[in-house]
Amino acid sequence: MRRLHFTAASILAFASFSAVAADHVVVARNGPGGRNFDPATLTINVNDTVTFKNDVADLGFHNVKSDTGVSPAFRCAAGCDGDGAGGNGAASAAAWSATVTFATAGTVGYFCEIHGNSGGVGMAGVITIVGGAGSPSVIVDPTAISGTAAVGNSTTSNLDIANAGDATLDWTLDMAATDCSTPATVPWLGVALASGSVPAAGSPSIVGVTLDAASLTEGVYDANLCLHSNDSAHSLVAIPVEFTVTTPDLIFEDGFES
Repeated sequence: MRRLHFTAASILAFASFSAVAADHVVVARNGPGGRNFDPATLTINVNDTVTFKNDVADLGFHNVKSDTGVSPAFRCAAGCDGDGAGGNGAASAAAWSATVTFATAGTVGYFCEIHGNSGGVGMAGVITIVGGAGSPSVIVDPTAISGTAAVGNSTTSNLDIANAGDATLDWTLDMAATDCSTPATVPWLGVALASGSVPAAGSPSIVGVTLDAASLTEGVYDANLCLHSNDSAHSLVAIPVEFTVTTPDLIFEDGFES
C-alpha cells in the first residue's frame, strides 16, 4: 500500500509527464535495385513519427501516399496535403521532406503515386505501428481518512484518485462496514462521486467524503471505502475511515445563562 501514497507535488509532477516519441526516416530512392523506399518495411511505436524524404543524392520524381482505407490517410512530398502549413503532396523532384504521426496501432501501407500503387504494388512500403494498449496505475491520497464531529454535526474531506499509468483509469467506489469483500451501506459515510475515469497524465478525480454524526452517539466508528479499478495490479484498494463523534459542548449550545 505504501506505493499508493503520493504527495500533491508528486501528482503534479506526474501530470506534466508525457512519453517521448521517436522519429524514423524513410528515403525515396531511385536505386540501386530500382525505385524503392528505404527501408520498405518499418516497425514503430504508437505516437512515433515518420519523416519521408526524397534522396538528395539522387533526386527522383516521387511522393508518398497512404493505401486506400488506412489511417492515418496522407499524401505528402513538400509537406502533406491539408497539413495546415501549405503542404503539397503532389510528386516532385525537389529535395522534399514531410513528417507523419502514427497515433494508433495497426498496419499502414503507402506508395509513390508515379511508380507504385495501393496494396504494395511497385514502389511501396509498409509501416507497422505497435503498442498503445498501455495500462492504468492507481494512486490514492490520502490512504486513510479520519475526522471528528460533535453529535448532530458532520465533517468533510477529499479523496484524490490519480493515474500514473499510460492508459485511462476507470474506477468505482463503494463502502464496507468491515471487509471490502462484503460491501454494505454505512449510514454515516457518504461520497459525492461513486465512479469516474482518469486519463493517462490527466487531472485526478477529487471525491468529497462526508462523515455525518446526525444519528450517532459519542464514540469512535470505523469503516472502509473500497476503490475498484481496472488497474490489474491494484484492482481493489481499501481506504480505512475512522470517525470520532464527540459530545456537544452543552454550556455554549444555548449561550450563557443570565
